[in-house]
Amino acid sequence: RKKKKRMKSKQQSHHRFFLGIVAIFPIIDVLNGLFLSLGIPFPVGVFYRLLFFLFLVIMIVTEKIPLSYYTYLTYGFIAVTLTLFLLQALFLEYSWQWVIEDLSVYIKYLLWVLIPYYVYQRKNDFSKLHYDSLFIVISVCFTLGLLIPYFLGLGYQTYDNSDAGYKGYFFANNDTSFAFIVSITFTVQALIVSIKEQTHKFSLFLASLFAGNFVCLVLVGTKTGVFYGVGVLFYLLIRLVLGIERKAFLQQLFIWFMSFITIAWLLIQGLPLLIQAVEGTYLRMVYFYHLFDGDLIRLFSSSRSDFLIGGMNAFLNDEARHFTMIFGQGFEYRLAHFDRLGLIEMDFFDTLFGQGLLGIALLLLMLVYFVYLAFQPRKRSVYSFALIVVLFYSFFAGHVLYSALSSTFLGLICGGIILTEKE
Repeated sequence: RKKKKRMKSKQQSHHRFFLGIVAIFPIIDVLNGLFLSLGIPFPVGVFYRLLFFLFLVIMIVTEKIPLSYYTYLTYGFIAVTLTLFLLQALFLEYSWQWVIEDLSVYIKYLLWVLIPYYVYQRKNDFSKLHYDSLFIVISVCFTLGLLIPYFLGLGYQTYDNSDAGYKGYFFANNDTSFAFIVSITFTVQALIVSIKEQTHKFSLFLASLFAGNFVCLVLVGTKTGVFYGVGVLFYLLIRLVLGIERKAFLQQLFIWFMSFITIAWLLIQGLPLLIQAVEGTYLRMVYFYHLFDGDLIRLFSSSRSDFLIGGMNAFLNDEARHFTMIFGQGFEYRLAHFDRLGLIEMDFFDTLFGQGLLGIALLLLMLVYFVYLAFQPRKRSVYSFALIVVLFYSFFAGHVLYSALSSTFLGLICGGIILTEKE
């Protein structure tokens, strides 16, 4: 009995460590950006991701491995991905620098696969924890991580040599926008649930957090982020006006009143403020609109359509195409040989070029599995919607599968889908 208690206590400490190390990753990104801005060569982000990766691997291999389709899929995915990496290094004659650079890419890439499997192995334990609350904690950390430097007059603009947007010490623009897109998704869902349950203090807290998420999306100023934030805001207002299954008539009346005031404020005062906040982004879009001679595809894809055509030609006409067509060109190899065309910033195409037909087939197989789990009858949840949002963002804007921050988010979402799946 004492042995079981010790094992249970040890498992709980591992769970707390997992939740803690995940919850603080926005703070790590802020510190990483701060050190970079101060010229301090201390890669805190690299050490953090490596520690997290090693923790996941050790915890997975030391835990009982269930014999299931998902286990075979996950282990097969990891094994084939690492085999592709080794084959590329040998056949394309990687230098040691290329090996290290590509290894760091694959570590980020595998995070989104390892996280849900870690949750899967400990499904019974995680089902007793407030897994959804993890996203709220992360949302708070991201919001404070952007707003505090903003009000202190610190940090940087979203786009270099431009007044467009603000990113604080989060150095990757698209990653930051993606983080707030996911954060506001889970915040608005938690707010709606809280209003249903009439937990007034928590509802007030979540409403404040939602406002903070929205302001951050406007401050970052990316096209996708601003449009998504406005869409979520109107969705919340519609849900509030139509009612969210409350019994108290006075509460319903109060929310109707506040919603109409909010809508009126948005139309009269909020819209001009919104325009002012994204003025730099708007001027940047106008500049590129004229530069691209009115080509909207190039404008809204941020020239990714051009890079895609060039990258595809480089992939099809590579001198080692008999190998790379199936097994891929790797990542540093592409950057060294094709310069800017080596990175399309559209994850599914970067996977095709980097890991070949075998790699993209494996990725699609894993994603189809999670989509299937997410949209089973009576299993749909906020994780289902978040997964679709992430996949759209990954396809059109990239920076999800090969970014440590965004890959972590995707892994957590897939972990939530695993928890909604019943035995």
